[in-house]
Amino acid sequence: MMRILLIVLFSCSYISLYSQYSETIATARPGAANGAGTVGKGILQFQTGVQFDNVKDLRDSSNWHTNNISENLVIRFGIRELFEVSAVLNHINSTENISEREGSINRQGVNTSLIRARTKVNENMAFQVGIETKLRGKDYKINYIAPRFRLMYNTKLGENASLTTNLGGFWNGNDNKPRGFYVFSYSLALTKKLSLIAESYGDFIRTGINNYFDIGLGYNVNSDMLLDLNAGWGENYPYKSYFITAGVSYRIITRFRPEESE
Repeated sequence: MMRILLIVLFSCSYISLYSQYSETIATARPGAANGAGTVGKGILQFQTGVQFDNVKDLRDSSNWHTNNISENLVIRFGIRELFEVSAVLNHINSTENISEREGSINRQGVNTSLIRARTKVNENMAFQVGIETKLRGKDYKINYIAPRFRLMYNTKLGENASLTTNLGGFWNGNDNKPRGFYVFSYSLALTKKLSLIAESYGDFIRTGINNYFDIGLGYNVNSDMLLDLNAGWGENYPYKSYFITAGVSYRIITRFRPEESE
């Protein structure tokens, strides 16, 4: 699947470029935070990556752990300068090791199929709503269409650094209990092409909260392409998890993009 996504991504690169909405491509990669920006009218943007993660049970009596390989694709398109729509697909191959006696269970398929809309509220703030659809693999079916929402805010911290804050909520599609989430993401431009991010993020319900941390690097090959590498971990008893992910993002400016911004 990853090979197909990359073919789709680079086959679009022949389209001629016009004026840019922003000087360089802005994505939600690396990391968990979404910046308070839109891609701009007529701009088509692809964000794709592959992730390896592991979750294990810390209790002495348990041998339970899972190993996952996920492939993610985000497609964003600007309807207007300050309004965009997007779609998210995530495919996962998962091996759940229950115990030495019971062996393991293998699952695979699409576990995320999300459609979203985003609008900028002002220069530093944007709001996004989405719906998790029921177009999933048989191992990851949900009973209901599940809504989610996210508020994004950017704060400049000097010339080369910024803080991005995300707050929001979502439903899992199997019950009526909402879950909240947060992201605090610090970004620092190391050079004109290389940037560093460090994040704290998590999700919560009334009975508790799960916290995670990650650190990543982004490299701008040019103004329209970004390569990224990211790794993170979390220890929320009785589970400990870690992941590593790498990806590429690319944007093209279609014929629907006016020569001058509105």
